[in-house]
Amino acid sequence: FNQKADAVAWGRQKDAETDRAGVQVDTRELETTTVGDILRRYRDEVVARKRSQPVEDYVVSRLLRQPFSVLTLAEMSAAPFAAYRDRRARTVSGSTIRRELGILQHAFDIARREWAIPLTTNPIKDVKKPSPGRPRTRRLQEGEFERLVAACEECRNDLIEPFIRFAVETGMRRGEITRVRWEQIDLDRRTLHIPETKNGHPRTIPLTRGAVGTLRALDTLKSKRAFPLSDNAFKCAWRRLQARSGVR
Repeated sequence: FNQKADAVAWGRQKDAETDRAGVQVDTRELETTTVGDILRRYRDEVVARKRSQPVEDYVVSRLLRQPFSVLTLAEMSAAPFAAYRDRRARTVSGSTIRRELGILQHAFDIARREWAIPLTTNPIKDVKKPSPGRPRTRRLQEGEFERLVAACEECRNDLIEPFIRFAVETGMRRGEITRVRWEQIDLDRRTLHIPETKNGHPRTIPLTRGAVGTLRALDTLKSKRAFPLSDNAFKCAWRRLQARSGVR
């Protein structure tokens, strides 16, 4: 196929032909395999190879604690996932819900296409996804950075303040900063080389004097990473910091 769209259309056509032909499949496996079984295998075989493994591991762990994880594949429908969407909508953004449903949908797609699980449909495709919302354009206002730094004095983790300072100086994403390794940093030339970014391409970031000063002050040289924090650890600390500083 010259284009992905052509391949997708061909696949749908073949699926439709199979349905019309009434091909019989052995569905006994659906009665003994649970949603949790699919998620655990997906975590171990698919997520483990992703650059976003720490984040997706956390999401899968959350999904495994939900009531739908004990349903067999024969029992599942779109309803319990729609109910999960509605519960999550009370506390998190639409983008977060879309990300979680996306992991579920991909897990079921992999199970059907690559693991020979006899699923005839993917229930997540029948669940209406919430709007992702507008892209965040928030910028620090006058005095807010100072309030954040002052609130860092109450943080139990000494890395939170330098993390924030480094983020402001470089404009890097949270996930990018947590993955920065000392071997990628040239303090003399004031550069940071990121071998693989979100879009899959390497880039070299020029470091300001403030960013270099922050790195020189770190006491993490014995660690491979400059900021040995997990994404989730910083996210939790950031929420507490927002509450203390009043910066939203």
